[in-house]
Amino acid sequence: SKRLVDEDFLDEGNDNKSANLIQPGGKDKHKSIMWRFFGKIGFDFVSAGVTYVNQQLDVVVDSVIGRTMASTGFVSFTDLPSVCYAASAPLCHQPEMLQTSLSPEPRDIIWKNIQGNINLVKQREDAANFFLALGAILWSIPLTAIQALATAESLSRVPFMSWLSTSSNLRLTAFINGYLPVVALLTLIMILPIIFEWVAVNYENRKTYSDVQNSILNRYFYYQLANIFITVTAGSIWDSLNDLLYSPYSAFVILGRSLPTVVGYFVSFLATKTLAGLPMVLLRLGPLGKMLFYRLCLRESKLTQRELDEAIYRKEGIMYGWEYPTQLLVVVICFTYACISPVILIFGAIYF
Repeated sequence: SKRLVDEDFLDEGNDNKSANLIQPGGKDKHKSIMWRFFGKIGFDFVSAGVTYVNQQLDVVVDSVIGRTMASTGFVSFTDLPSVCYAASAPLCHQPEMLQTSLSPEPRDIIWKNIQGNINLVKQREDAANFFLALGAILWSIPLTAIQALATAESLSRVPFMSWLSTSSNLRLTAFINGYLPVVALLTLIMILPIIFEWVAVNYENRKTYSDVQNSILNRYFYYQLANIFITVTAGSIWDSLNDLLYSPYSAFVILGRSLPTVVGYFVSFLATKTLAGLPMVLLRLGPLGKMLFYRLCLRESKLTQRELDEAIYRKEGIMYGWEYPTQLLVVVICFTYACISPVILIFGAIYF
């Protein structure tokens, strides 16, 4: 059997077999009086503080000049029990110094972000969450701007659209005033996942696509809730928070007055999602168009099996961050109006 031996206490005339075992705290007994004095007055605490500051400086330097060594590594095992032990057992006496988990699939890894420092990623994630939450609170500002600018009168101020101010076609003016704000708002909402994906990949440097989709799902859902709240209450979240600070019970008054009056809007919303939005999602026009293009322009008999697998029969991933928030929003709407107006459950059941 192997034994831990302190060679300082070996007898000169004896070999390693006669070594004395180290007892817990044995080394501390033989330290100098000065060293033990420094330990009692808290020198070890100061040393740990200096070490922590040094680590934070390393993080800042790495964020500026880039890392020369990756902070993430992969270890391959030959048996499953070793994988379970390594993934579940603490591998270092310092907490969170060495974090282990089961490795994701290679296609799920964003390899350009794999060397990112985990502390820097966490700091950027907190900063992004703060500014995105602030954007959700102030979401009424872009909505108000859309309502003010997406009108025929505003478009007439554009040089090449000045003919709208002299046009006598009232139907065209009513059409622009009625549909242009809706189209502009839908365009803005559709751009949000693209912005969230860019933030997660290029700013936060998340290391897996599944983590990116998870962040998009959460943030997109919160922004949809903010949009619905502003639509229902006809006011900004900032104003509502201001009212809640002075009278917290007013939240129930605001929701009690506004929710029952807009049930027709949400019934129309679910009907539109069922008849127009959901078929577009199920058709998956992007992969469908790509497959039809390859089938019409290429001959399968002239292609190899690898080309067929990569071009025509390639597996397409689901953008969970784009699709799931809409489903969750429908669930929230149905649960909210189940008691107020049970008829909405019919449209929710048809949707699902």
